[in-house]
Amino acid sequence: MEAKELLRAQFKTMHQFLDMTIADCSPDVLEKKEDAWTINKVGSVYAHTVLSEDMMLNGMVEGREPVLKGDGWAEKLGVDAASARQDEHLAGMKIDLDLFREYAKAVAAATDDFLANATDEELNKEIDSPVGKQPFITFFANIGLTHVAGHWGEIAALKGVQGLKGLPF
Repeated sequence: MEAKELLRAQFKTMHQFLDMTIADCSPDVLEKKEDAWTINKVGSVYAHTVLSEDMMLNGMVEGREPVLKGDGWAEKLGVDAASARQDEHLAGMKIDLDLFREYAKAVAAATDDFLANATDEELNKEIDSPVGKQPFITFFANIGLTHVAGHWGEIAALKGVQGLKGLPF
């Protein structure tokens, strides 16, 4: 199996797990945040996860436009298409889960499409990442994939402390 096919399969699995975990969250679960918590609420963590994947892939690969900038997503979601990091804004907003799940599907499809069709040159192109210069595929595997997985775990844990089943299986 080629590296990009493995990465493609891993992202597909992470997207499925994330969607299965968030699917049953009520507005109360999405918005709950206790004073002692040092983590954002479920809705904010989910929105950050999806927006970040979009920006990591479509904002860092030459010639790709973020999904957020197409089909009116920024306006529909109530986020700024020009800003890569929006954590403060996301922490203060109520997310429309159904709408964000649709956006997440569009981001997942863009990720899968890129990985299915990327050339070795695109995947191995050196980029300036937050952790220094490295090939894009290394950055996307080490940072992009673990970012989704890490926040999926946070969402599951936040559901658990609210008395819900955190993981979907």
